[in-house]
Amino acid sequence: MSAPDRDRWNEKYAKSKPSSMVQPDEWLVEAVRLIGEESDGLQSSTRTLDLACGRGHNAIWLAQQGCRCDAVDISANGLELARRCATANKVEVGWIEADLDDWTPSRGEYDLVAVFRFLDRETVPPIVRAALRPGGWLIYETFAAAQLERPDSHITNPRFTLSPSELLNLFPDFDVVTNREDVLPDRTVQRFLGRRRSGGN
Repeated sequence: MSAPDRDRWNEKYAKSKPSSMVQPDEWLVEAVRLIGEESDGLQSSTRTLDLACGRGHNAIWLAQQGCRCDAVDISANGLELARRCATANKVEVGWIEADLDDWTPSRGEYDLVAVFRFLDRETVPPIVRAALRPGGWLIYETFAAAQLERPDSHITNPRFTLSPSELLNLFPDFDVVTNREDVLPDRTVQRFLGRRRSGGN
C-alpha cells in the first residue's frame, strides 16, 4: 500500500463512530466451524493473525473464542476504533499498525491467518507463508471477478477481484477444504479455506 492509501483509510475511519458491537464476517464463523470438523478446532493456545483488519471485528471475535490474536492494519484511526471495541468487550488483541508492503511476521508463529476484503498478489502469499506454521489454516474472502458484473458494484478494477481458481494457484502448498464463489445480497465473493501442508515453503 502507500501513503495515499493510508490517508484514504484514515479519512474514512475518522468519520466512523466507535461501537462496542462485534460483527464478524459470516465466512469467518463458518470456516472456524469447518476447522472444528477437520481438527481439534480453536484452543486457548491457538495463535491467530488478521491481515488488513480494519475496525478489527474479526480479530475481536477470534479473541472472544479464546484465541491469542494479532491484527495488522495500515490505518491508525481504524486501529483506534478496534482498540475501543476490544476494550468494551474485555478482550485483548495485539494491534499492529503497519504497511503490509513493509511488514514481516515472525516465521511460523501462527496457527491461523484470516484475510478479508484485501487483495495484493505480491504481498499476501509471502506473508501468509511466513506467518503460518505447517498445518496452520488460511481463511480468505475477497471480491470475486463476478463482482464486476453487478450493477450495484463499487469495484470496477479487475485487479481487486479473484478468478475462481486463483487462490488455488496462489496457495498450491495448501490442502483445500473449501474454494467457492458465493453470491450475497450486497456482493459476490470468493471464499477459501485451506491447511498448509507440512514441509510447505
